[in-house]
Amino acid sequence: MTLSLYQKMFGIGPLGALITVLTFVAARLVDLWMDHPQVPVNPGLLRCAAGLLIVSGLCLHIWTFITLRNWWKSDQLCTMGPFQYFRHPMYAAWVTLISMGVALWLNSWVYVFWALLLQPIWHVLAKREEKIVKDVFGDEYRRYAARTGRFVPRFRGRSKPH
Repeated sequence: MTLSLYQKMFGIGPLGALITVLTFVAARLVDLWMDHPQVPVNPGLLRCAAGLLIVSGLCLHIWTFITLRNWWKSDQLCTMGPFQYFRHPMYAAWVTLISMGVALWLNSWVYVFWALLLQPIWHVLAKREEKIVKDVFGDEYRRYAARTGRFVPRFRGRSKPH
Protein backbone atom coordinates (compact mmCIF):
# COMPACT_ATOMS: atom_id res chain seq x y z
CA MET A 1 0.00 0.00 0.00
CA THR A 2 1.30 3.45 -0.87
CA LEU A 3 -0.04 6.82 0.13
CA SER A 4 -1.87 8.82 -2.51
CA LEU A 5 -0.59 12.30 -3.28
CA TYR A 6 -3.74 13.69 -1.60
CA GLN A 7 -3.06 11.65 1.58
CA LYS A 8 0.57 12.79 1.58
CA MET A 9 -0.30 16.45 1.07
CA PHE A 10 -3.38 16.80 3.26
CA GLY A 11 -3.83 13.79 5.54
CA ILE A 12 -6.62 14.57 8.00
CA GLY A 13 -6.01 18.30 7.62
CA PRO A 14 -9.18 19.25 5.70
CA LEU A 15 -11.47 17.36 8.09
CA GLY A 16 -9.62 18.76 11.11
CA ALA A 17 -9.81 22.27 9.69
CA LEU A 18 -13.56 21.94 9.16
CA ILE A 19 -14.05 20.72 12.74
CA THR A 20 -11.81 23.52 14.03
CA VAL A 21 -13.78 26.20 12.18
CA LEU A 22 -17.15 24.79 13.25
CA THR A 23 -16.08 24.58 16.89
CA PHE A 24 -14.70 28.13 16.66
CA VAL A 25 -18.07 29.37 15.39
CA ALA A 26 -19.76 27.57 18.30
CA ALA A 27 -17.24 29.13 20.71
CA ARG A 28 -17.98 32.56 19.23
CA LEU A 29 -21.70 32.09 19.85
CA VAL A 30 -21.08 30.93 23.42
CA ASP A 31 -18.69 33.84 23.97
CA LEU A 32 -21.36 36.30 22.85
CA TRP A 33 -23.98 34.57 25.01
CA MET A 34 -21.67 34.69 28.06
CA ASP A 35 -20.79 38.35 27.44
CA HIS A 36 -17.10 37.67 26.71
CA PRO A 37 -15.67 36.29 30.00
CA GLN A 38 -12.11 37.68 29.98
CA VAL A 39 -8.98 36.01 31.30
CA PRO A 40 -7.92 38.09 34.35
CA VAL A 41 -4.34 38.74 33.23
CA ASN A 42 -2.57 41.91 32.16
CA PRO A 43 -3.88 42.45 28.59
CA GLY A 44 -0.45 43.55 27.34
CA LEU A 45 1.18 40.39 28.69
CA LEU A 46 -1.62 38.28 27.21
CA ARG A 47 -1.19 39.90 23.78
CA CYS A 48 2.57 39.41 23.95
CA ALA A 49 2.16 35.70 24.77
CA ALA A 50 -0.48 35.38 22.05
CA GLY A 51 1.76 37.02 19.46
CA LEU A 52 4.67 34.79 20.42
CA LEU A 53 2.52 31.66 20.07
CA ILE A 54 1.11 32.75 16.71
CA VAL A 55 4.50 33.71 15.26
CA SER A 56 6.06 30.47 16.57
CA GLY A 57 3.22 28.49 15.01
CA LEU A 58 3.60 30.23 11.66
CA CYS A 59 7.37 29.62 11.69
CA LEU A 60 6.82 25.93 12.48
CA HIS A 61 4.23 25.71 9.70
CA ILE A 62 6.66 27.25 7.18
CA TRP A 63 9.54 25.01 8.33
CA THR A 64 7.30 21.96 7.97
CA PHE A 65 6.11 23.01 4.53
CA ILE A 66 9.69 23.58 3.33
CA THR A 67 10.69 20.17 4.70
CA LEU A 68 7.77 18.45 2.96
CA ARG A 69 8.17 20.27 -0.34
CA ASN A 70 10.56 17.66 -1.76
CA TRP A 71 9.37 14.72 0.30
CA TRP A 72 5.93 14.67 -1.35
CA LYS A 73 7.61 13.18 -4.43
CA SER A 74 9.06 10.20 -2.53
CA ASP A 75 7.59 7.13 -0.92
CA GLN A 76 9.74 7.34 2.21
CA LEU A 77 8.85 8.21 5.77
CA CYS A 78 9.75 11.85 6.42
CA THR A 79 11.90 12.06 9.58
CA MET A 80 13.87 15.23 8.95
CA GLY A 81 13.35 18.88 9.85
CA PRO A 82 10.62 19.29 12.46
CA PHE A 83 9.66 15.63 11.95
CA GLN A 84 12.75 14.74 13.99
CA TYR A 85 10.87 15.93 17.05
CA PHE A 86 7.20 15.24 16.41
CA ARG A 87 5.04 13.32 13.96
CA HIS A 88 2.59 16.08 13.06
CA PRO A 89 4.41 19.42 13.18
CA MET A 90 2.05 21.17 10.77
CA TYR A 91 -0.99 20.16 12.80
CA ALA A 92 0.89 21.07 15.98
CA ALA A 93 1.62 24.52 14.56
CA TRP A 94 -2.10 25.18 14.24
CA VAL A 95 -3.59 23.13 17.07
CA THR A 96 -1.03 23.68 19.81
CA LEU A 97 0.44 27.09 19.02
CA ILE A 98 -1.71 29.21 16.72
CA SER A 99 -5.12 28.25 18.16
CA MET A 100 -3.96 29.00 21.71
CA GLY A 101 -2.41 32.24 20.47
CA VAL A 102 -5.72 33.24 18.89
CA ALA A 103 -7.56 32.29 22.09
CA LEU A 104 -5.25 34.46 24.20
CA TRP A 105 -5.40 37.31 21.69
CA LEU A 106 -9.21 37.26 21.88
CA ASN A 107 -8.92 37.20 25.70
CA SER A 108 -11.87 35.00 26.61
CA TRP A 109 -12.11 31.84 28.68
CA VAL A 110 -14.46 30.48 26.02
CA TYR A 111 -11.73 30.63 23.37
CA VAL A 112 -9.16 29.16 25.76
CA PHE A 113 -11.56 26.25 26.32
CA TRP A 114 -11.99 25.97 22.53
CA ALA A 115 -8.22 25.79 22.00
CA LEU A 116 -7.88 23.13 24.71
CA LEU A 117 -10.81 21.16 23.25
CA LEU A 118 -9.01 20.99 19.90
CA GLN A 119 -6.26 18.84 21.41
CA PRO A 120 -8.27 15.65 22.00
CA ILE A 121 -10.21 16.15 18.75
CA TRP A 122 -7.02 16.39 16.69
CA HIS A 123 -5.40 13.51 18.60
CA VAL A 124 -8.28 11.25 17.54
CA LEU A 125 -8.00 12.46 13.95
CA ALA A 126 -4.22 12.04 13.93
CA LYS A 127 -4.54 8.47 15.20
CA ARG A 128 -6.62 7.70 12.11
CA GLU A 129 -3.89 9.12 9.90
CA GLU A 130 -1.19 7.29 11.85
CA LYS A 131 -2.95 3.96 11.30
CA ILE A 132 -2.74 4.50 7.53
CA VAL A 133 0.93 5.48 7.73
CA LYS A 134 1.63 2.49 10.00
CA ASP A 135 0.07 0.20 7.39
CA VAL A 136 2.40 1.65 4.76
CA PHE A 137 5.67 1.84 6.73
CA GLY A 138 5.17 -0.87 9.38
CA ASP A 139 7.97 -1.25 11.92
CA GLU A 140 9.85 1.77 10.56
CA TYR A 141 6.90 3.96 11.55
CA ARG A 142 6.45 2.20 14.90
CA ARG A 143 10.09 2.94 15.81
CA TYR A 144 9.70 6.53 14.61
CA ALA A 145 6.48 7.00 16.63
CA ALA A 146 8.17 5.60 19.73
CA ARG A 147 10.84 8.32 19.64
CA THR A 148 8.71 11.33 18.60
CA GLY A 149 5.77 13.17 20.11
CA ARG A 150 2.51 13.66 18.27
CA PHE A 151 1.91 17.43 18.74
CA VAL A 152 4.51 18.25 21.38
CA PRO A 153 8.18 17.76 20.51
CA ARG A 154 10.06 14.95 22.14
CA PHE A 155 13.77 15.68 22.41
CA ARG A 156 15.02 12.76 24.50
CA GLY A 157 15.72 9.47 22.85
CA ARG A 158 15.50 10.69 19.27
CA SER A 159 17.87 9.19 16.77
CA LYS A 160 19.43 10.88 13.79
CA PRO A 161 17.11 11.50 10.84
CA HIS A 162 17.24 9.21 7.82
